[in-house]
Amino acid sequence: MYDLSRAHRHDRKMEDALVTHIVPGFTYRPVGNTDGDAIRPIGLVLHVQQGNGNLFGWFNNPSSQVSSTLWAGRSGEREQYVPSDVRAWAQVAGNASYDSIETEGFNTEPLTDAQIETVAQAYADGVRTFGWALVVTHTPGSSGLILHSDGGAAWGSHPDCPGVLRAAACGTIIARATAIVRRMVPARGGTIGGGTGGGSQAQAQAQAQALQQAVHVAADGIWGPATDAALQAVRENRHTRAEQAAVGTSADGVWGPQSQAAYVVTVKAIQSVLGVGVDGVWGAATDRAFTMARNTYFTP
Repeated sequence: MYDLSRAHRHDRKMEDALVTHIVPGFTYRPVGNTDGDAIRPIGLVLHVQQGNGNLFGWFNNPSSQVSSTLWAGRSGEREQYVPSDVRAWAQVAGNASYDSIETEGFNTEPLTDAQIETVAQAYADGVRTFGWALVVTHTPGSSGLILHSDGGAAWGSHPDCPGVLRAAACGTIIARATAIVRRMVPARGGTIGGGTGGGSQAQAQAQAQALQQAVHVAADGIWGPATDAALQAVRENRHTRAEQAAVGTSADGVWGPQSQAAYVVTVKAIQSVLGVGVDGVWGAATDRAFTMARNTYFTP
């Protein structure tokens, strides 16, 4: 959700902002709502739009006093309103340190697969261009993918932005961004367990990190006991607290709609790394690929 209270309120015409870095694949539609000040972002803030349709008109309206770097449409539309190394007006005190991406829809809805891919592509570009860490963080000032709500009062007090359902996709986004950056998966293909990914040690480590990101454990590239326990919790799907932790929801022991939605997102992320059909259902093909990968890479 874009923020209506900015730290600075300067009127600046869109032509005053220097066009520098534009994310490949995004349609650049420059808006006037920017100071034009140069930044070197350390990560990307995930927002929810709380509405439908692109935000060009609103972000180009001087009276709104808001903007974001990027916008991800439900069906894969991609727009950029402010260059990646220019300050947008999205999260008050966080504007000088982070880029921002608005996601079409509402916080009661999960991100679509197309939106997950859009955010992952944007994040991978930030890794290449600015050296962003391939992690999810909840600490303002740290490099990584971060939620608008993580900024608290300093970022405008938006505790429901982007909301639990969209936040649950962060591990999937980082897993996919990792694959993009390391060129393991040409287009949601390639595997740790066999396929176009090949068998190099570097690729295996990178793909293990992608799996670790998906199940919210330390991404050290080693499929050890902690990683295995989290993956097994998702595989067994017994609705335990351990499974809730692995899928990135509150480990309260109550398996409700949010836990289920996060589970589906997590399974899709795992399937993407394993190189099987991405449908969010842990079926026979997924289990075979998982077993093969575990037998090859698990280090007790």
